[in-house]
Amino acid sequence: MSAPSQWVIGELEGLSVGAALRRSARLYPDMPFLKSDEATLAFCEFDQRVDQLASGLAGLGIGHGDHVAVWLNNSIEWIQTFFACARIGAVVVPINTRYTATEAGHLLSQSDAKLLVMTRRIWGNDYLAQLERVAPSLAAHQHGVLQLDELPMLRHLVLVGEGGPPGSERFEALAAVPAAAQLAQWETRVKPSDTLLIGYTSGTTGKPKGAMHNHAVIKQATRVGLACALQPGGSVLGHMPLYHVAGLYMGLVPALTLGACYVVMPQWDTSQALDLIEREKITLFGGIPTHFVDMVNHPSIASRDLSSMRIAWMGGAPVMRATYDRFKRALGLQHLLSTYGMTENTISTTFNRLTDPAEDASENRAPVLANCEVRIVDPFGARPLATGEIGEVWCRGETVMMGYYKNPEATRATITEDGWLRTGDLGFFDARGFLSLTGRLKEMYKSGGTNVYPAEVEQHLAAHPAVRMVAVVAVPDERLGEVGFAYVQTHEGAGLTLAQLRAHCKGTLADYKIPRYLAMVPELPRTSTGKIQRGALADMARSEIAKQQEHTQGR
Repeated sequence: MSAPSQWVIGELEGLSVGAALRRSARLYPDMPFLKSDEATLAFCEFDQRVDQLASGLAGLGIGHGDHVAVWLNNSIEWIQTFFACARIGAVVVPINTRYTATEAGHLLSQSDAKLLVMTRRIWGNDYLAQLERVAPSLAAHQHGVLQLDELPMLRHLVLVGEGGPPGSERFEALAAVPAAAQLAQWETRVKPSDTLLIGYTSGTTGKPKGAMHNHAVIKQATRVGLACALQPGGSVLGHMPLYHVAGLYMGLVPALTLGACYVVMPQWDTSQALDLIEREKITLFGGIPTHFVDMVNHPSIASRDLSSMRIAWMGGAPVMRATYDRFKRALGLQHLLSTYGMTENTISTTFNRLTDPAEDASENRAPVLANCEVRIVDPFGARPLATGEIGEVWCRGETVMMGYYKNPEATRATITEDGWLRTGDLGFFDARGFLSLTGRLKEMYKSGGTNVYPAEVEQHLAAHPAVRMVAVVAVPDERLGEVGFAYVQTHEGAGLTLAQLRAHCKGTLADYKIPRYLAMVPELPRTSTGKIQRGALADMARSEIAKQQEHTQGR
């Protein structure tokens, strides 16, 4: 990291998120910080609005350590609530806008949320009706503090816009409260080590767990912006959902600390994203491969002026070199950087430098970005492994979460007594200190007693010109224990057979790595954050194998 970068991180040392906003309002008072279809707010103006909402929340009895759930799409109101809570030391609990009533109810209950900020409708979904399904006693509530049998900790409901039930508060009224005289006193109580946010994991296995982060995340978030050469006066496209740490810490917070404008997108829409990149001269874009696929396949891509966007980052999964080059070429990028991270380790553990070769970035191979230790450990013996050896990635340092909220058992299973976070990811370091990921520990399977890493197989399968997306899962095999089942999404109009796929692998992959089974799917099932639902695919694969066996036995 360069000396100027070190200086910026040093400036943030010891600051809370609320104090970081004060700093930016002082350094960049009249520069735009937030821009949406409804408004454009400069740093100083937004800082004042945060004071007002923080005072309004305090007037409802929300203070240091209280939990505030936010059930909104990306919006200025979401962002204002986040900073207002941070200013008085309240803890933000984001709710995934794609959650069902049952999922949202679990989060509201498990997080002990004292106040909920929400809107009645998003994209035609009646969120208030969902809340009433979670807590039927809400329908009988009249006025004053909430007393719900189903959610006993929830005391206040704040609605953005019209349509709230009796006794609910209007966001617009709270946001117009004059700044309280005691605000400075409340603000000085907030320390960087205080809990800032409880971010719930996507829950691909079991119920989501709440990873607790403190205010020190601003340093790691700023490192992401610096790695992408984000400058004061630059602009970030805010399309990643703010309920996920990637959208919050890799988009909004870097814009805050580095003096850039965050352009709000309520949800991902390819045409709108391209429009905003052109119109707002976006200088930093980041996302999962799906976002890039959508843009380069858009019929208007060739006529777009995207020249402001020279640097982008991509995370979530490696892509083939040909696909990576196509992304860069179609979007006119000078640099497409890869990153690896997770909620429990505050976003980006690794991040490419601008000087790294394209072959590293395309394979999601990068040096450690985090101010933390990273090592590779034998997952079955906790023994540190040497360069080039594959094992579980362990991390230790300031980026590691505080633990899972009200889940000490899961915390102990994830963080060792001496502070090492077991990521569950498999990887290895090369001689340069670049980390390569080979898959998830739970996804690894043994075929004939030999380890198979699905990510390695997928990388090779994706090189076939007919393949657009691919995921490999394990299925039981009487002789070998487990074998691979490949789910393939092909390019439109392309045909592919198992024989062709196996021929593509022959001579390049060891025979035990070549998938035994193949199924074509129009889309791969994904979570709301874009991750492939491997558990669902494994269930589908086992069901398909069972059907084939029944058919064979019935003949």
